[in-house]
Amino acid sequence: MTEIRYPTEKWLTAYQNKHNCDREHAELVWWDNEIDHDRPTPYDLNEEQAKAVKEITKGAKSTKERKPTKRERKPDEAKRELIATTAQNLPRACGPNLESVEDIVVVNPEREIRFRFLGEEYSMVLTKHRPPKG
Repeated sequence: MTEIRYPTEKWLTAYQNKHNCDREHAELVWWDNEIDHDRPTPYDLNEEQAKAVKEITKGAKSTKERKPTKRERKPDEAKRELIATTAQNLPRACGPNLESVEDIVVVNPEREIRFRFLGEEYSMVLTKHRPPKG
């Protein structure tokens, strides 16, 4: 272990004069600088104290099992309306030879519609974005 360096009277006086501060502030600056450079200080914990702190701050594990909480989600009427209206109006889409949309299936009334158009399968997924934070 390396030895602890203490501030000299000369250093403290020079710092106080340069920064127009009291002795206590100059000492704090010295110890902050020592900590920043990973040097030992008289405030460091010894191994025994560090183990005790680690043991105390370790999270206590619960032996009880939590009961699963049953959460009921409220239906989003706006999303349901958008999906229903979209599904209702899909047959109005026409291909180059007047082919229409076929096999329209609402997979999830608040999220997804699947259908066939021009011999290909498609799906539309509705996403509701959250408002920005702040």
